[in-house]
Formats: sequence, C-alpha cells, structure tokens
Amino acid sequence: MELLPKTQKQFNDSVKQEQVVKKQQEYKFIGKLKKVAGHTLFEFDKKTKEIRKADVSKKAILNVDGSVKYETKIDVKQDCFYLQALNINNA
Repeated sequence: MELLPKTQKQFNDSVKQEQVVKKQQEYKFIGKLKKVAGHTLFEFDKKTKEIRKADVSKKAILNVDGSVKYETKIDVKQDCFYLQALNINNA
C-alpha cells in the first residue's frame, strides 16, 4: 500500500500542462468627432485595404424624470480607422 501519490517524474514527464496567456489588446484614445448630418461612418481596414460601413450600436436610456437619452457607440476593430463621408466613393 502506497501512501504517497505518484509524481510526474515517476510517469516519465508524459503528462504536462501549459497555460496560454492571452495578449491584452491595447486601445489608444486619439480623438472625438461630432456626427455630421447626412454622413455615414466608414471603417478602413489597413490589412485587407477594405472600406465598409462601421458597426454602430444605438441605445435609448429612460431617465427617472421621463426624458430619454440616446447613446451611440462604435464597435472598434483592430487595425481599422474610421472616417465620415457621404458615400463609399468619397470615403
């Protein structure tokens, strides 16, 4: 009867565990832009050199006094920069 458990060295190091650490993404605040009426927000991907409409999420918040506050957020993607234009050709 054995009282001590077998260690990894006794198993010839056949069992190994590794922990993968995720690389933390870093976002830098560059600036703020006011929304221009009639313009659409586009994102330009630097890697694929593709222009497309940016993903925008809109949220309505009801305050205690009954007024409504609207929030608009942009889903920021890595290696993209954002610009406002009338259409894709102008962007």
